[in-house]
Amino acid sequence: MATCAQVDPWNSSQYLQAIVEATCRIIESGCTAERPTIESFLLSLAGSVRESIDLEEKEKQDVSAMQLNMIRFSAELVVAIGKPDIAELISPLLVEDLEEGIACTPSRLRLKLLDAVAQIATVGSEKAYRECVVLLTRSYLDKVPIVGSVQSRTLASEATTERVETLPGAFLAIASNLHHIKLRADFRTRLLKLCSEVGLAAESKSGKSGADLLGPLLPAVAMICSDFKILEDVSPFVLKLFRNLWFYIALFGLAPPIQNKHSAYKGASSTMSNTGSTNAVALQAVAGPYLWNSQWSDAVIQIALGTPPLVASSLKWVEDELELNELLNPGSRRGSSNDKAVSSQRAALCAALKDHVEMTSISTISGVKATFLLAVAYLENHRSNFNGGLLKSKTMGEERSALSCAFEYLEEPNLPVPIHQCLSAIVQRAFDASLAWLDERPNMSGVDATERESVLVTHTCFLLSKLTHRDERLCDLACKLLNRIKSKYPQVLWQPLCLDSLFCLVQTQSLPSVDPGRIASMQSLIKKQIRMWVIQSLSVAPCTTQGLLQERIRLGSSSSRGFYASDLLPLLSDIKLEQSREDGLSSDSLAVTVPALFAAAAAATGARERLIDTGCLEVLSNGIVSATVKSSYININIGGLAFSQEHFQDNTAGLILGGSWSDSFEEKKSQEILSAKNKLKEKLIASFLHLLQQFISAVERGANINAEAFRETCLKSAAFIVSELELSRNMELEGFSRLLRLLCWCPAYICSTEAMRTGVFVWTWLVSAAPHLSSLLLAELVDAWLWTVETGHGLFSSGPCSSGPNGKLRPQLTPGEPLSFGDRDIVEEINAHRVWLGFFFDRFEVVRHSSMDQLILIGRLLQGSLKKSNHFASHPVATGTFFSLLLLGLKYCSCRLKACQAKSMDAWILKDRIYRAAFGWFSHYPAWYDCNSEAFSQGEVKAVASFVDQMNVECSENMLMAEHSGKLYAQDRELSNNCSQMDVAHPVWGRGDYLSAGEKRKQLLLMLCHHEVDRLYTWANPLREGLPARQRISSDQWIDFARTAWAIDPCITFGMLARFPAVGPLRAEIMSLVQENIADIYDIPEALPFFVTPKAAEDDSLVLKRLPHWAPCSITRALEFLTPAYKAHPRIMAYVLRVLETYPPERVTFFMPQLVQTLRYDAYDGLIEQYLIAAAKRSHIFAHILIWQLQGEEPLPEEFTKDGSQEADSFTDLALKVKERIIQSFDNEALDMFSREFRFFDKVTNISGVLYPLSKEQRRAAIKRELEKIEVEGTDLYLPTDPNKLVRGIQVNSGIPLQSAAKVPIMITFDVVDRNDIHVIRPQACIFKVGDDCRQDVLALQVIALLRDIFEAAGLNLYLFPYGVLPTGPGRGIIEVVPNTRSRNQMGETTDGGLYEVFQQDYGPVGSPRFESARDNFVVSSAGYAVASLLLQPKDRHNGNLLFDNEGRLVHIDFGFILETSPGGNLRFENAHFKLSHEMTQLLDPSGVMKSDTWNRFVSLCVKGYLAARLHMDGIINAVYLMVDSGLPCFSRGDPIGNLRKRFHPEMSEREAANFMIKTCEDAYNKWTTAGYDLIQYLQQGIEK
Repeated sequence: MATCAQVDPWNSSQYLQAIVEATCRIIESGCTAERPTIESFLLSLAGSVRESIDLEEKEKQDVSAMQLNMIRFSAELVVAIGKPDIAELISPLLVEDLEEGIACTPSRLRLKLLDAVAQIATVGSEKAYRECVVLLTRSYLDKVPIVGSVQSRTLASEATTERVETLPGAFLAIASNLHHIKLRADFRTRLLKLCSEVGLAAESKSGKSGADLLGPLLPAVAMICSDFKILEDVSPFVLKLFRNLWFYIALFGLAPPIQNKHSAYKGASSTMSNTGSTNAVALQAVAGPYLWNSQWSDAVIQIALGTPPLVASSLKWVEDELELNELLNPGSRRGSSNDKAVSSQRAALCAALKDHVEMTSISTISGVKATFLLAVAYLENHRSNFNGGLLKSKTMGEERSALSCAFEYLEEPNLPVPIHQCLSAIVQRAFDASLAWLDERPNMSGVDATERESVLVTHTCFLLSKLTHRDERLCDLACKLLNRIKSKYPQVLWQPLCLDSLFCLVQTQSLPSVDPGRIASMQSLIKKQIRMWVIQSLSVAPCTTQGLLQERIRLGSSSSRGFYASDLLPLLSDIKLEQSREDGLSSDSLAVTVPALFAAAAAATGARERLIDTGCLEVLSNGIVSATVKSSYININIGGLAFSQEHFQDNTAGLILGGSWSDSFEEKKSQEILSAKNKLKEKLIASFLHLLQQFISAVERGANINAEAFRETCLKSAAFIVSELELSRNMELEGFSRLLRLLCWCPAYICSTEAMRTGVFVWTWLVSAAPHLSSLLLAELVDAWLWTVETGHGLFSSGPCSSGPNGKLRPQLTPGEPLSFGDRDIVEEINAHRVWLGFFFDRFEVVRHSSMDQLILIGRLLQGSLKKSNHFASHPVATGTFFSLLLLGLKYCSCRLKACQAKSMDAWILKDRIYRAAFGWFSHYPAWYDCNSEAFSQGEVKAVASFVDQMNVECSENMLMAEHSGKLYAQDRELSNNCSQMDVAHPVWGRGDYLSAGEKRKQLLLMLCHHEVDRLYTWANPLREGLPARQRISSDQWIDFARTAWAIDPCITFGMLARFPAVGPLRAEIMSLVQENIADIYDIPEALPFFVTPKAAEDDSLVLKRLPHWAPCSITRALEFLTPAYKAHPRIMAYVLRVLETYPPERVTFFMPQLVQTLRYDAYDGLIEQYLIAAAKRSHIFAHILIWQLQGEEPLPEEFTKDGSQEADSFTDLALKVKERIIQSFDNEALDMFSREFRFFDKVTNISGVLYPLSKEQRRAAIKRELEKIEVEGTDLYLPTDPNKLVRGIQVNSGIPLQSAAKVPIMITFDVVDRNDIHVIRPQACIFKVGDDCRQDVLALQVIALLRDIFEAAGLNLYLFPYGVLPTGPGRGIIEVVPNTRSRNQMGETTDGGLYEVFQQDYGPVGSPRFESARDNFVVSSAGYAVASLLLQPKDRHNGNLLFDNEGRLVHIDFGFILETSPGGNLRFENAHFKLSHEMTQLLDPSGVMKSDTWNRFVSLCVKGYLAARLHMDGIINAVYLMVDSGLPCFSRGDPIGNLRKRFHPEMSEREAANFMIKTCEDAYNKWTTAGYDLIQYLQQGIEK
């Protein structure tokens, strides 16, 4: 009592709570033995409240404080005791005081007693509860009439507090603390009934009074409804009460706004000074802001979660307007007779349903119906917006879509059309609310991400279930919403639960009492939805989709759900995947836009053939096969029980096989069985680990990998993981994580296409069968990928060996030391990365919306891949893979920037790194590579085009972002400003004005990418028309492009010139840039032509002083500087000689004829001569060939000249001196080698002189006699025409004298071995000529050899045979005989008919494998020589100069007339660029009208060969140009070098050059001059035509 006498003992004293606890213990201990005493004590406590003491005013206050504290003390004591009988003892006294006693009027005492009554009501006594609740309910209803009346103005403040705070607080306390189930249900009903009565009573009042009366009750209603099971059956009476509550919530505008979810809630006060008209309240309640207490808003949302759908089969409230009218007082301002109120409710309903319903549909609905529909809209919208519309049962743990509640309204039969339209709109608005909740959580991870996905899956599965509803309108609505959710959140396409729900629809049976036509329509809809689902998912993520399909088929075939394969077959059997094309030409198949993704999709099918080459994948048939394969592996005793019997010697396997998989074992053996199971599993894991580790060890040793064995091991390992997880989801077994890791790393170590295809198939299986492993598996794969980045494998092999054709053509045509490629197949490694990247692309599309953790892993992969711009392979075959990686990067950046509202600095920097890497690609010279796969070539085009499209999308998104925020590239500016303030370089672009140059860089990159698309498109489609013309680039733009490129990397500028060689402004600007920045580009040999010019040499320019430090150029470029135009400038000469000395002499030997000719211009201290002598000392082969070439420059003997004499000039004297000096420089060993080599072949050559005086009949025998005299002196003699062929002997019977106008040429066959394989002896015939100048043949065959190297480097299947020719003296030479060949003339002598008939005779009938193989060989060889003939212009192409080998290949020989010369005094009768006679076209074009596949193949090869040759135009021209002063007949007239350059057409684009080659082929087709020349040769020489 002393403590209660304090003013506020609950806050100022620590003893009162202790007193309550102590008193509680005393009462509990004496409740049985001292029951009367306890009751007396309690009654005295309650009675003390009633005492009235007449004291002074201050004393009265003290007594009042004691009374108040005693009331609380008594209530707390009763609650603490918790016994119903104690509550029943106290509550009547308190209730009596409130009804008739000292607290019947408003006062502080009454407020405290009301609080106490509410506390006692929660103890659990039904009697006390009913007394208290009835009192509180009546008290609240008594206050309703007074609100807003005149009487309310004179009320005490305690009266208002009682209504606004105390009574609602009492209801809330009961709702919060009442745990008795039955009493809670009763209180819920009473409270809802009170709300109905209050609402009805307040409905006739002003808008603010209704809200003021009902609003305070809402928190208590929310609390009592929080545990209401809305998923169970609800009584009609309770349902009616909920309807009434929501009707009044809508009527009074108490629900939170739904038109704008982001409107700020207003108000902390419970009343409004001025709410405006009822109409304004209704509209503002929809649109916001919220007008009432924010606690009421939260309460309404909680009530929505505990409210069942306001519909029942026995209660048709929307149709029965009379029942709804009962919710309004007669004559109410909101009644149906009040047009203004009705219009207001209709407008509010229209605003709430937004654009989903027309106002005309609402105009026929009455006011009360509109209010009820508005209430339903509020209810379902807030229900769907909370937690994304995921309803969870607290007792059962079940999850259900809130849309199920919304759809229940539509299931009522015979709904009027306007009502149905409004209810459909309500469903759609509820669906919008769920999507809005999802949109607010784009970057979830962990538990939040799981919850988000659960919301999506639950809604999707529900909508799928509604596709089988008997109401067609409801099905259509479900289908519409389903399409929206698939479009906005495509991750549902790959959710296993959604797929199961989808495929279960195929089992839909006939519904009773449903029209058969409706059933047919329903089945059609289901089939259409399944096809659309599968097609949409395949087009985005084909790997995951196929994996899931295969898993559904596998699981279905192994259980009672075996309908999958058979039921899906007719639905999906015609779905095929194909790679999309840039020209838009495709079949009816489903196009995959990313080529790398298509490659991975081909691997995910599991089919063994290389489906990527076909460009078309059959989805379901391959899926069924793969599912069967997976099932077979899983069924082998968890991936290896049979394997265990062979390898495990203990009794573990026997125990398991003896019945360990059965549950019928005795209980006492269960532990032993479990241990045996784990032991076996661990041994299986160890075995798989050992096998996989062996493959890694084999790779490290450089051994070959058995692809079949590797695939078998991977599938067994994956089957074990899948089966183990299906049984127990146990990943704690020893080695389990290591096994998963090796399955990810082994394909990366092997780095071959087949290994990666196996990897993709296994990884797809794992993520489809065990989605919970996705993050772990992706983390391992990202680590493995980054390992390939660090170690320089595949796409990240940045060395010269990975530069493709440009690397293989070193140093003849491209700068750089010659490379040794070894056994490494860079193309195979890049293609492996291509398949692998496609898998990452697939995973990105799947996880971009659903898993932030996995998205971050992909970001880590991209950051690691793009941290450097120069570590990528420059091989042309990497084009598609490289740009696909950049495309993935741009998509990732776009995804991150959208999710973070463009605030992710890392994403901005990554985007800059992507652009910088793209520029790095264009810093290399362009090149071609042909993989002999049209699908691959088309994919390369599409990859670059997709990157360009994404760049354009990025630009559009940036503009939209600018319009939205008013700040374009805000993060870019922030980054740039930060760098400027700190005086540091931009992390990607370095120092400079980043923002002003940014747009220029993008425009430059777009231009380069557009050109790359056009270039690759021409290569992939040589016979088709080109893509639409691009916008013309002005001179000023070219200058800007050049400067921008130079600022990034000067190499890009030179690469641009290689792509646009005929653009004058570009060349001029590069010239200027080189002159201005010459000190910064020492390492770029491509810059030489811009300052090492004839003008610079003539003026002795100071820039030439830079040459001693310049990087070496190619041999052909270096030799060009030795021509007279450069005046033998000493600095230029010194640079050239340094370049030549950089390369091995054997590499320079190829250009020996050109080197010999440069002696003519060796006017400065004999530098060239010094180099030749020095190189001769380093290589005896170089020395020998040089001597033979020098001997070839000597004057012809008198018998071979027309007038019997030939004057020697200064050059021939110099050649003789150089020869003598070289011989003098030999040491003894070199001199011995020289003597034996030259003596041996001089003896063979001299046989011709012995034969000359003999008759034809005597010559063959004489040859044999002379050959028998010749001995092979040593094992190191080699054929002069091919130093790699060592001579082992002479076939003495092989000598054949040949016809010639000069001395008798002879053909001798030698036994030779290759230097690299001396155990295999092969014959090689050679022709030894005397009296003929072979140097022109050497030049022609040099060009053919360069073209052959160019074609091989580009991967082109074109055949050229540059047989060996070497002049060994004046009018003397050795010519290799093309093996296994005969001339067309010889073929005509033995066979009637043309080539077509000859081929059938030799190789079988048309269509047979041998014939078609021979025809194909003829096509590729004809195409190769067509390109060579176009450039060299060889004439005298009669059938004696055309050879055919035993496999059908064509070989041209005898190049006595090339370039500008022709027979008949340069008559140029043969005016076709190459020979394509009628009999040749019969083989090349069976159609006879240039429409056949073989003709198209021939022309395509010609176009590609020509395009490849054009890239090395300068090198080829330089090789020819250096022979201009040699005195060869081909330079005797016209402008051979100028015309040769014209035939390359450098001014043409790739498409124009391709069209030129096509027209050239068509012009040569069966040209009459070709046939005419064959006829002339037949008539004059007897050569078969």
